[in-house]
Amino acid sequence: MRGRPASNALGSVVLGLINFALNPVVPGLTSADPSVDWRELYPPYRFAAAAKAMADWKSDLEFQYPSHEMTIHFQHMLAQRSGLRMGRVVSRLSGLSMLREAATIPMHLAGRTPAVSFLCASRLLDLREQDACALTHYGVNFLNDRALRFIDPDPDMWWLFPMFRVSQGEYRWPAEHVNLNEATDLLISAAVASAYDDVLHGTGPLASDHLPRALFEDRAEDGALNKVLKDSTGLDLGWRTGLNPQHP
Repeated sequence: MRGRPASNALGSVVLGLINFALNPVVPGLTSADPSVDWRELYPPYRFAAAAKAMADWKSDLEFQYPSHEMTIHFQHMLAQRSGLRMGRVVSRLSGLSMLREAATIPMHLAGRTPAVSFLCASRLLDLREQDACALTHYGVNFLNDRALRFIDPDPDMWWLFPMFRVSQGEYRWPAEHVNLNEATDLLISAAVASAYDDVLHGTGPLASDHLPRALFEDRAEDGALNKVLKDSTGLDLGWRTGLNPQHP
């Protein structure tokens, strides 16, 4: 690519190369192959090989705004010319269709937060198959009709935006997708899941900065949350008390 004049269009090519480099074939996730060559997996090598493959080839991305068809063709040509495959997730990441199901389907508390993440990831993969450049060239989301989803979100595009937030110490959730009880269950699951991470990887008190401050200001709610945590982990564990091994 050396010697080509710098331009916004050339920037589109670089973004396409980065996307190609960051999406290798991963055994078990994007391929049934039991193994993969390191050069095909390693992003820096993939980027260099893909850029070299463009030495005597110019893509339409150098001359036009990205489109889904143009992006897919670019990926196919890079794979063909570089000898490196483009990875695509072949398994369905989530069997859920609605956010409410992550709160209501029976599962361990610590599994509800990942269930929300996998649901959103599954929708994101669907978008990748339908409108690849919306991910590879994020700026196109603010052009023409695509920009409308940021102004007036599509009913089916709720997963593109943060769903559960803590604002000024208060917990907020999308009332059109989950009710109060469901939102509360998902909040508790997020607290329990993060406590598991702290127990396994942390060295200090359980983190609470990501949780609503109001939750810990109410003694009854604070006590109830700690009880759920103890019942879930089997440990005498709490956000204020930490781990108390002397009380089995």
